[in-house]
Amino acid sequence: MDLTFAVSPVVLAVAAVAAGALAWWSYGRSTPAVSGPRRAGLAALRFAALFLVLVLLVDPVWRRVTRTGEPPLLAVLVDDSESLTLGPDGSTPADRVRAALDGLPADAALRFYRFSSDAAPAGSALPGDSLAFAGERTDVAAALARVEADFAGRNLRGVVLVSDGRVTDGRNPAYLAERFSVPIWTAVAGDSVSSRDVRLERAVTNDVARVASPLPIQAGVRATGFEGQTASVTVSSGGRVLARQTVAVPTDGAEAVVDLTVTPTAPGVRRYTIAVGPLAGEATTRNNTRTVTVRVLDDARRVLLVAAGPSPDLAALRATLDADRSVDLTVRTQRAPGQFYEGALPDALGRFDLLILAGYPGAAADPATAQRLAQAVGGGLPALFIQTSATDVSRLGATFGDVLPVAPAQARGGAVEVSLAPTAAGEAHPVFDLGVAPARLGALPPLAVTSTRWALQPGARVLATVRRGGSTLDAPLLVVRQNGRVRSAALLGAGSWRWRTLPDDLDDLRGVYGQLVDRLVRWTTATRDRRPVRVRPDRALFGERDRVTFTGQVYGESLAPIDDARLELTVRAPGGAVERATMRPLGNGRYVADLGVRPPGSYAFTAQATRGGQRLGDDRGTFGVGRLAAEFREPGADPALMRQVAVRSGGAVVGLDSLGAFVGGLRQSGALADRPLVREDETPLLDIGWLLAVALALLTVEWVWRKRIGMV
Repeated sequence: MDLTFAVSPVVLAVAAVAAGALAWWSYGRSTPAVSGPRRAGLAALRFAALFLVLVLLVDPVWRRVTRTGEPPLLAVLVDDSESLTLGPDGSTPADRVRAALDGLPADAALRFYRFSSDAAPAGSALPGDSLAFAGERTDVAAALARVEADFAGRNLRGVVLVSDGRVTDGRNPAYLAERFSVPIWTAVAGDSVSSRDVRLERAVTNDVARVASPLPIQAGVRATGFEGQTASVTVSSGGRVLARQTVAVPTDGAEAVVDLTVTPTAPGVRRYTIAVGPLAGEATTRNNTRTVTVRVLDDARRVLLVAAGPSPDLAALRATLDADRSVDLTVRTQRAPGQFYEGALPDALGRFDLLILAGYPGAAADPATAQRLAQAVGGGLPALFIQTSATDVSRLGATFGDVLPVAPAQARGGAVEVSLAPTAAGEAHPVFDLGVAPARLGALPPLAVTSTRWALQPGARVLATVRRGGSTLDAPLLVVRQNGRVRSAALLGAGSWRWRTLPDDLDDLRGVYGQLVDRLVRWTTATRDRRPVRVRPDRALFGERDRVTFTGQVYGESLAPIDDARLELTVRAPGGAVERATMRPLGNGRYVADLGVRPPGSYAFTAQATRGGQRLGDDRGTFGVGRLAAEFREPGADPALMRQVAVRSGGAVVGLDSLGAFVGGLRQSGALADRPLVREDETPLLDIGWLLAVALALLTVEWVWRKRIGMV
């Protein structure tokens, strides 16, 4: 402890001497005069009061330094997931973990956490028999992050991680270990040698399928200890097997690929379960199945065909689309500005999957209608432009130049006949998968093109250029573009109707026109999702301890996100009970909901969005709650990952059976040492009120004494 002043102690000493001299001198000239003990006493009282005031005026500070030690802490993370329950001959890693925990010394530094998908503190003791080993996921990185947050600023000396290292959720913990503030000592629970097992490693299929169209499903099968045997791989839905194939079980470490096909018969959300085996003697059968969820759409593509006017190109295009049962066609043919032969333009353009512009805009196109169509394309509606003799190229560039694959850089009149010449990119593109060699397409009747110079938009790809007089030019003839998830295409030549009526010497090209139109329609609409309301569960299958959460999106007619909709979620439980919830908006048209933990079973849900009392749209689907198989996908430990975590953090791998001795050795080696803490407290003497009271008391005593002896 010490006392500091705002001025030099020499100055303070001089001031003290001056105060003492002043006090003694003042009582040498008093009336009546005093001497001897009275003078000395009165002078001492005045000096003490003056000196105390002088001391307080120079801002003294009383500083106290306290030195203590902060006790050490050692976090022990224990894997409580299901994967530790697998082991040969009835002996499991879980048994070894329980024994290791019971063998730990009673040390005040220990702080236990049990973890699976997340971590939870268990206090300063964790008896082995308190572990259930029922966690359905393992997220080591989340557990380490929880410890790092809980012990921030405290004397954490290290982390002991007890796990098999099989991470089934979250990020790779080795990356977190590189920047971890303390060493991580890992104890591997389990053996890296897997038990005899057959497992379905993966199941891959499309997110979206169409009614009556084959849906391919690819399954990957791995096994340990069953080489030379065969297993059956099946696809089932609703308890009915839809496809089956027998596969030879691969050698250890290899994968057998199985391709299966199912054909959806009705629209909606369908869940398909892919299963392999089981075979006798497997360590577990919980890794033999996987479930995929597919949204099956009605096969009809809603196409709006807007034409600049009647023409042979329009007649051929309309006849081809009318004959396609997968196309729901709506036609509008320009008659006069703002008028169409078939009636007014549909109000809701967002419900269509594709807009085909057959020569549109022409001379009769009014700006308001053209601008409305262009805005729909700009908002995400796929578009296919087919030039005809009625196309007004200048109006096309002014209205649609920003949303189509090409824009006229310089519009010119006149027309010349050219042939189609596929480019290298075009020969590999699915649009030209027509059953004939792409080079053969140059024999098709010529198209009429203008002298317009076209500028490609960013992301556009030229699939075909023009050939004239035996020379192939750079001028584009067929161009496609993908901007995010929105696709568009443009055929820049008139007279394609002649490709539909071919002479006998082009018999091998019959049907090419219809196939090309079909490929262009399918390609442009392949990624189209026209639903204004899109709600899905965050997982197709939730674990029994998982919180059931949903994510939703709401869009307007132009596919602009809507932030202020009311999105109501209705969930029907397996027993028929209905629960409703309002999804919470996040902004930019996104919504979320959390239904908490739900009982096991298959659930169905519907979602409906409204705005100002007007219905915007709805969505529906299914999800399941049950025991997950993630912890059994690959039986056995992953010592390599555990070693990486230890080494990258500055720790080491320790034996699980010697964990108690290791922890005891940390204490003996000084690794679990107190952290010195130095605490400094400063107290300004001016903040001590009783010092001023002492000065006042000294002056009061002096005044009373003076009055008693009759001094003035």
